[in-house]
Amino acid sequence: MTTTNAGSRSHDGGRQVHDPAAVRLVEITLWFWIGQAVGAFARLGIADAFGDQHRTVDDLAARTDCEPQGLLRLLRSLTGVGVIREVSPGLFALGELGQHLRTDHPQSMRDLAVLQSEPWMWRVFEQLPHAVSTGATPIKNVLGTDYYWNWLHQQPEERRVFDAGMVSVAKALQIPTALSYDYRDVHRIVDVGGGLGQVLTAILTANPHIGGTLFDQPSTVADAQRALADAGLADRCSVEGGDMFQAVPDGSDTYLLSFVLMDWDDEHAVQLLSNVAAVLPAHGRVLVLDCLADHDTDTGPSGHPFHMGRTVDLFQMCMGSARVRTRAEFEDLYARAGLRLQALHLPQAPVTLMQLAPA
Repeated sequence: MTTTNAGSRSHDGGRQVHDPAAVRLVEITLWFWIGQAVGAFARLGIADAFGDQHRTVDDLAARTDCEPQGLLRLLRSLTGVGVIREVSPGLFALGELGQHLRTDHPQSMRDLAVLQSEPWMWRVFEQLPHAVSTGATPIKNVLGTDYYWNWLHQQPEERRVFDAGMVSVAKALQIPTALSYDYRDVHRIVDVGGGLGQVLTAILTANPHIGGTLFDQPSTVADAQRALADAGLADRCSVEGGDMFQAVPDGSDTYLLSFVLMDWDDEHAVQLLSNVAAVLPAHGRVLVLDCLADHDTDTGPSGHPFHMGRTVDLFQMCMGSARVRTRAEFEDLYARAGLRLQALHLPQAPVTLMQLAPA
């Protein structure tokens, strides 16, 4: 018997065997399963069970309380995407991506993988055709609210998972962009809507001359204070709770809005920016970390096709009335709030930093 490898090639002796575009679409439509597989892998703690060792399926099954055959099939599904390596028949190790699913990895994405496989996220996103065809926000049909933040406030466990996932996003995307900025002339930063302060923490740690204030909803204050204390910043950074659509703390030369404007429609975004402009000194600045819908980079830092802004925009279309904006749309918001775009940092990155000044 002669065995050929034609099935792994796009042609056989000059004759096309598979239509590359059709095969590519098969791959894309199957990403759903890979995303769920990564989520299951993270949720079951399999990366932590590996540690730094090569392990057999039976060993991993005992460590994770999984059924061996089911675990084997999960591991095999992840060998082609960099999560798992099959070192030898039946012996597996973590790949580079798998290492990032360990909870002890400094750039751990484990919590994001769990979040993206949450059932409520998928229930909302399956309504995408309805959102596209009608313009309606499907989240109300699924979760009974017009905006996902309203629902999360009533769901403590889902809010915990969501916040943890956003910390992962900050590590991968927001913090590297934030740390690319020159803060030598900055004295104090107010992080508006900063959650647990992961971006502000990174900035203050790298710039010991800066003081900070973390401003978010009152329900986040206690957790944020603990996080800042754990980072050794309790003496340099205060935490205040309040409604950013009513007012923001004054007395600072720099205001940070990191992944905030993308969560709100134009009316709310202009109100928030106006509140910041009202307390911004003449020499002050506003730093906006956000995605641009119109940058033309199709390859992200990982080297793989990735357009953060346009992908997140689909999430926003399903989850509320917000959206990812183009540069021109941002500039319109700024002008309506009495601000102007002064500089654009990393315009082709997945996350861009926009520096604003009083108009």
